[in-house]
Amino acid sequence: MLSVADNFAQKKTPAIHWNRAGEIPPLAGQNASLGVAGPVAGVDGKIIVVAGGANFPDSMPWEGGHKKYYNNIYLFQKKAGQLITLKTDVALAENIAYAACCSTPKGVLYAGGENETGLSDKVFLLKWNDAVKNVVTEKLPALPYAVTNAAAASYNNIVFIAGGEGRNNVSRKCWSIDLNNTVSGWKELAQLPQPVSHAVLVTLESAGVLKLYLIGGRNKTASGISELYNTVYELSPGQEQWKELPVLPYALSAGTGAAYGTSGIFLFGGDRGTTFTKVETCIAAINKATNDREKQELTRQKNQLLESHPGFSKEILYYNINSGRCLSAGFMPYPVPVTTTAFWWKKSVVIPGGEVKAGVRTPQVLIATIKRRVQ
Repeated sequence: MLSVADNFAQKKTPAIHWNRAGEIPPLAGQNASLGVAGPVAGVDGKIIVVAGGANFPDSMPWEGGHKKYYNNIYLFQKKAGQLITLKTDVALAENIAYAACCSTPKGVLYAGGENETGLSDKVFLLKWNDAVKNVVTEKLPALPYAVTNAAAASYNNIVFIAGGEGRNNVSRKCWSIDLNNTVSGWKELAQLPQPVSHAVLVTLESAGVLKLYLIGGRNKTASGISELYNTVYELSPGQEQWKELPVLPYALSAGTGAAYGTSGIFLFGGDRGTTFTKVETCIAAINKATNDREKQELTRQKNQLLESHPGFSKEILYYNINSGRCLSAGFMPYPVPVTTTAFWWKKSVVIPGGEVKAGVRTPQVLIATIKRRVQ
């Protein structure tokens, strides 16, 4: 059992119980699933949807392995505390990974992302059709430009997209669309305080006021070395500027997060950047090296860093937006996935697939059940 201070005045804490509830099935011809990073993931009614994503099926990227993208759709339903896989014969419109995605009352929305042909600006809604017992796809207005590794969140039928990596730079844009009025397209909101990709975006409503929270992330600079953020920003749609809140105890990118109640946000692991920054520093030095011997040595150092990658932060953080306090909520008991999505399903948070260390994906679908108890 893990616990975190949630309501200081009433001395209540939520207990977090983790369960490996299911697995993304192996592809045809595979004995075991490799899992995927960057999947489209969310819930529509009683059905969990996990689709697309990417992995390295042949060998690690530093060994010459090529990233493969997918369009498979997997559907899960809960039974006796575990997830069972439902049969489906449908697929995504095209291979896609690292799209911004979120659950909405109308289905699972995904926007942008990337595949073998480059970045995408396409937006789709995956909807469970109970009559045919399958998923149907609805095409929505495209994003204003192609972007990957952006963040998404929803509130009722409003969807928000923030940041991401464009073809030429990291974005500072934030957009919204009303799923009840999609013909109006995407509306631009206040510009982000800084260019950011791989961030967490959540919505919270308190006293009838909706607010967006943009947490962590990173920005790949012209040097080739990314700046990782520990920042937390708040925006009420309609305001012209994001408000800076007290920072996290350390920088985090590519992790997952979920709102809790009306004043809390859970952050489940993420990349603190220790190995990531060293690898980028090696790559930048390789690009500047003037002789083959120097390049070979730097490449050896880079590959060694990747091969010995320790995985990502296991710590769970709990951020209270009222106090600005960020406390440890304990540690995840399993290898922590990044570049995936956390989403609420009933009283549990689901985290499917993701990357657990450099080049390594997981097929696991983790479920965290959060229950309050009085201390």
